[in-house]
Amino acid sequence: MSHFEISRGPLTVLATLSILMALVAPKAADSAGRCTRVAKQGGSEFIINNCHTCRVVNIQRKRRGIAMPVMRTFNVRARSKFPVSFKGPGISRITSEVACEGEKGAAQNIIDPRSQQTAQRNCVSVRQSSSGQVVLVNGCNSCRGAAIERFAPGGKSMGRQAYKMKPQSVIPINPKGAVGVSYLADVACKS
Repeated sequence: MSHFEISRGPLTVLATLSILMALVAPKAADSAGRCTRVAKQGGSEFIINNCHTCRVVNIQRKRRGIAMPVMRTFNVRARSKFPVSFKGPGISRITSEVACEGEKGAAQNIIDPRSQQTAQRNCVSVRQSSSGQVVLVNGCNSCRGAAIERFAPGGKSMGRQAYKMKPQSVIPINPKGAVGVSYLADVACKS
C-alpha cells in the first residue's frame, strides 16, 4: 500500500483554493437570488418573474453598430411574463432588480421616511351611512379620482366605475343590482 504525501506549501494551498473557487463560483452566481430573467420568443423578448413579489427591473439593450445601449426600467408583477419593447437583433441583459415600492425588501427613502407613510395613505374609503346606504368618503383636502367594483350574489364582478370627488366630500353609490361594493384605488385629480 503506498501513501502519497501532499505538499502543504503556500502555493499548493493557493492553487487548491483557486480551483475550488472556479468550481463553486458559477453556482453561486446562478443562485444569487435573482427573480427575473430575459427570454426570447418568436422575435420578441420578455422579462419573466419567478418570484412571489413584484420586481423593478432595469434592462440594457445593446445592438451592433450603435455605441450607446438603450436602458429601460419595468415593473414586473409577481409570477408573470412581461413583454418588452425590444425587437430584432441585439443582446438584452438585466442590470439590476429590486422589490417594488411597498414590497418587502424594497428601497427605503432614508431622507424622508415619513413620505412613504403619507404616500400609502388612502384618501377615499367606502362606508355605510346611518341610513344604511353605501357611500364614498373623501377625507383629504384635495380632489380625488376613486374607483370601485360591484359584485353579483355569486361573487362575480359586475364592472367597475370611477368617481371624481371634491375635497372632503361624500358621494352615495348606486348599487345597480349589486350585493357588494369594493374600493379599488384613488389618485389625485389632474389639475
